[in-house]
Amino acid sequence: MKSARRSKSFGFTIVELLVVIVVIGILAAVSIVGYSGITQKAVNSSLQSDLTSASKQLKLFQVDNSNYPTTIRCDIADSNVNKCLRTSSGNSFGYSVSNATNAQTFLLTDTNGANVYSLTNDSAPKSWIIIGSQTWAPYNLNVGTKVLGSTNQTNNSVVEKFCYNDLESNCTTYGGLYQWNEMMQYVTTEGTQGICPTGSHLPSDNEWKTLDKALGMDQATADLTGWRGTDQGTQVKAGGTSGLNFPMAGYRNLTPSWMSIDARELIWSSTENGAAAWLRNTDLANAQFRRDGGNDKMQGFSVRCLNN
Repeated sequence: MKSARRSKSFGFTIVELLVVIVVIGILAAVSIVGYSGITQKAVNSSLQSDLTSASKQLKLFQVDNSNYPTTIRCDIADSNVNKCLRTSSGNSFGYSVSNATNAQTFLLTDTNGANVYSLTNDSAPKSWIIIGSQTWAPYNLNVGTKVLGSTNQTNNSVVEKFCYNDLESNCTTYGGLYQWNEMMQYVTTEGTQGICPTGSHLPSDNEWKTLDKALGMDQATADLTGWRGTDQGTQVKAGGTSGLNFPMAGYRNLTPSWMSIDARELIWSSTENGAAAWLRNTDLANAQFRRDGGNDKMQGFSVRCLNN
């Protein structure tokens, strides 16, 4: 009589199945992260490529016409003032220009969701800075025609700027300085586009508070005036961890005279405070980030745009 043979089981135990499921989950997660990273690089590459190509076309237009185009819309046929610029799929341009000066300038942005790159007539494409839920411009705004600091900026359909010590080179390095009404383009609507490029706007006081909190303040501290917080001022200075790199542009006061270049940075908000307006202030001597609401609108301060 033949002895019975024990049958062998080739199935998985519950433990083995769980191990297989976990491994598959890990591999899937790695694949998703890898795909997301590749997709992000593709978006960034398309934005930079759009800007590089568009910049060349704008500069060729300027050579042929002695001005940069007034608009870059593809639904306008006037080739004397307009240059149709197209973006890659999913991207969109924003454009601002100043031709009423010997140092003609433009600012071009390219946006895809929360991803924003920009360049100027004399810069390479640069990524805007994501901090918490916000996307900030990587430099102080420098658009408009330079006017002397001894005068005031006026509502004349031409964007005007001050350059510290009346030197255009200081606008190139630090950005322009603007009186509040000029920055706002003579409206009082909080969060308006003002002189920012299409697709961005002038941050309100509450939007500055959102930045304050993203840098580590609590709400009660963000609501205070004067020097607040711990190291938030250090974070926004050149070399700070935020990436904002505020350049200590100084300002134009009411005398009028120039004050505090390389020592102090004052940046407008689009929020009024009675007859004055709110701003943020940082300086080399203080690690905190200052909030003030009593600033006369006729002073000339820096402007930093915020993506919509």
